[in-house]
Parts: sequence; structure tokens; C-alpha cells
Amino acid sequence: MPVTRACHLLGVSVSGFYAWRNSDKEHRFGVVHTDAFILETLKAEIKTVTKSYVPGVLVCYRLLRQKGISIDIKRLRRLMRAEGLFHRFHRKYVCTTDSEHDLPKAPNLLDRRFDEFGINQAWCGDITYIPTAEGWLYLASVIDLGTRRLVGYCFDKRMTKQLVINALKKAYENEQPDAGCIFHSDQGSQYYSQAFQETLQEYQLRSSMSRRAQCWDNAPAEAFWATLKRETLPLNGCFNSREEAKRHVQDWLYYYNGRRPHSKLGMKSPNEYYVQLLNSI
Repeated sequence: MPVTRACHLLGVSVSGFYAWRNSDKEHRFGVVHTDAFILETLKAEIKTVTKSYVPGVLVCYRLLRQKGISIDIKRLRRLMRAEGLFHRFHRKYVCTTDSEHDLPKAPNLLDRRFDEFGINQAWCGDITYIPTAEGWLYLASVIDLGTRRLVGYCFDKRMTKQLVINALKKAYENEQPDAGCIFHSDQGSQYYSQAFQETLQEYQLRSSMSRRAQCWDNAPAEAFWATLKRETLPLNGCFNSREEAKRHVQDWLYYYNGRRPHSKLGMKSPNEYYVQLLNSI
């Protein structure tokens, strides 16, 4: 129905309708709930999906919509920040990629086509650091681009080639991909090492690498790290010990695969999306 016709039936002016819509945005979705009610409901919903992590604003928005509560994203973000439900630290950049070497570089087989693969047709790997009072705790990951599942990972207090080899071995043991599966990474010396490349050949995986200084070539891995740190690091940005960090992050990794909604997967968790794909075959 045209706006003019609706305004005529309701006995209001068109200009008055637009003035209301632009000035009273909180009422556009119908029932308006108080800030206290929204926060109380949100905290209860968060506890149903995770014990200690605060999901991002889009996940929280989805949780509220599932309860029949409509709210503007900007209002929800403001409420969460005011309540301290957003971490407010700023991460310092720490380079974990040593690309200053003369080792032969693999071609970029993905070319940023991250959403064109099925289950275990292409993996991406990367390394990040977890700050602790005892020093860095390094974490290597392997993510299946077809489902965004974390299929392999490894912790270590040193950033060595064995760190990424162990993560790859765990991924291969878990998934047993067909020959030809792509493994994509940055140009770090760990991934260029002879031992790692021999492991790829043993598993019949194809090596693919980002261009130098092009973090967007491995965007899914970078986005995964950003989410992990945003939702797991303490407010001061540093764990008390490596053991505490490992325990806390490992719990989040299980939550990520099993229950955390993913925007790229239609707000399904990676495991839910994986099951959906299997059922559609």
C-alpha cells in the first residue's frame, strides 16, 4: 500500500509520518523494550551458548531476534558497550610472518576465491600469537574454506616449522581429504620449510601462498584470529600464563566449531553448516 494511501486511512499527514520515522527510530520495529530488559534478556541468551565469551554484536542481534525482540543494531551496540560487553583494548601489531628468505614460492591458487569450494577442497593455515605474562603463546590453525570449520590446530611457546606441521597433521588425521586439496598460507618461512612442504607432498596436498604483504589473500584466517582475540582475551589484553591462555582459547575453539553462528554460513555454526552440506549431497 502506498504511504500516502496509508496516511489517509490513518488520518495522519505524510510529512508527519516521515518526521516520526526519522526522529523516533526506536519505535520503527513495533514494541519498544527498555534497555534493562534487553540487557537482561541478552545476558541470559549469551549464557545459553557460552559460559564465558561475549559474542559479537551481530550474533547478539540474532539471539535477540530469535527471542522475538527487534532492536536497531546501533542501539544494541551502544547498550553492549555501556554495559562493558565489548572488550575495549587495542591490539598491537606483531608480525608473525618471516618472508625475508630466498626459498621458492608457491603460486596463489585461491586468488581470493574463498567461497567457491566444497568440503575439504581447500584449507587455509596461519599462525597467531596469544599474549601472556610468561611471553607469547603461538597458535597455528588449519581452516576448511568450504565449511569454515577449524580442522586442525597446535599450540607452542615457539614459532617453529614443527608448530605448523603438527597443525597440518592433526587436520589430515581428522579429515582425510582427497588428493589435490589446496593448502593456502602466507609466505612465512615455516610454511616454506622443506619439512612442511614434504608433509604436504606426503598428504598429496597442493601448496598455495599469498602474495607478499597481501594479508587479504588469506582473509578467512585473519578474520578468524580477529574474532578469537576479540572474544577471548582478558580486558587487559594479556593472560596470566600460557597454560591459562591455552585452556581458555581451546574452550573457545570448541565453541567456535560447535555453537558460534558464522555470518558467512547464514548464521549457522561451522558444524551445523557441515551437516547441512552433507545432507544435501
